[in-house]
Amino acid sequence: MAQVFIVSFTEPGVIAKGKGSANIIKRFSQSLTNMGIQAEVLTFEELLHRGKTTDPQAFVLLHYNELFFIRDRKVSWLRSRESEIKALGYKILHSADTGRIVGHKSRQNKTLKSAEVPMPRELKDQDQFEVAFSNAVNDAHVPTQLIDGGGALDESRYNTDYVDCRYEFQGEMWNVCLRAQVVGAQVLFAWVRAGKDASVHTRDTPVDADLIRHFHDLLIRPNMDQIKTISQRVKDALGVGFFAHDILPCKKTGRLLLCETNFKFYDGNYRFLMKPIADKHPNPAFFDGRKVGRRMARLLISELELETQKAPA
Repeated sequence: MAQVFIVSFTEPGVIAKGKGSANIIKRFSQSLTNMGIQAEVLTFEELLHRGKTTDPQAFVLLHYNELFFIRDRKVSWLRSRESEIKALGYKILHSADTGRIVGHKSRQNKTLKSAEVPMPRELKDQDQFEVAFSNAVNDAHVPTQLIDGGGALDESRYNTDYVDCRYEFQGEMWNVCLRAQVVGAQVLFAWVRAGKDASVHTRDTPVDADLIRHFHDLLIRPNMDQIKTISQRVKDALGVGFFAHDILPCKKTGRLLLCETNFKFYDGNYRFLMKPIADKHPNPAFFDGRKVGRRMARLLISELELETQKAPA
C-alpha cells in the first residue's frame, strides 16, 4: 500500500503558518486513506519513531512555510532532517531545495523562466524600463512600489517590469490577479482577486458576486489552457507539490504571466471572506471541505501515479 505522510516540525522557523488549515489537511489525509493510501499527519519525531519503510511508493510531504525557513536561516537544518527521512526510505515532496527556490522571488524567477514559465522580466539597475514593480525578495504582505522609467532601483529588492492588469467593472477600474490552487500540474480551483492597488491580496477583494463572476468569465474561463500550461511548467521545474500560483492577466497582450508561486494546501482566508456569497461563487465546491479534501487526494494519486489498495470492509 502506498504511503503519504504530511510531516511538520516544532523547530522555530520551520513552521507551517499560512499554508492551509489543519482541518483541510486532515480531510485530505482521511480521503487518501479512504482511497486506499496509508496517510497520516505526523510530526518529524513521530515519523522517525516509525522507522524504515519498505514501500517503494512511500512519500513524505514536508509541511513548512518557505518564507520563514529562509528568513530564519533554517535551510541547512531542514536539509539535514530531509536526509534522515530519505535514509528511512521515503521520497520527499516540498524539499528544502525546492523551498529555497519558492521562498526567494529572484531565485524563483530565474528557475521558472529557465523552464519556460511566462513571468515578468526581472530588472537590474542598468536595465531600461517603462514602469517597474518593486517587491520584497523574501516576504509577503509588505509594501510594494511602482517606479517610473529612469528611477533608481533598489537591487536588494525584487524588481520586474510592471504588468498592467487593470480592468473595468460597472464603470470602476480594478487591478485583477488570478490565483490557481494546484496539485502538481493539475488545477484544483482558480479564482479572481481584485483591488485598487497594483499589489492585490485576498483581503482587498470585494465580496461582490457580480464582480467575481464577471472577472471569472472574462479572465479565467477562456484562459484555462494558459493556466494549465503554467502549472505544467512549474511542475516540470519544481516537482509535484501543493502550490498557489498568483497569475497576472496582462491587459495589453491578453497573456497570463506568473507573478509568483508558493506552497499552499488551501486558502482559508479567501474561503472565510467569500463565505457570504458561496452559493453564487463560480467555485462553490471550494467552500465544502469534504469535496476539497477528496479532490486534493484524487489529484495527488494521479500526479504521483500511486497504487491504491481498498481497505477491507
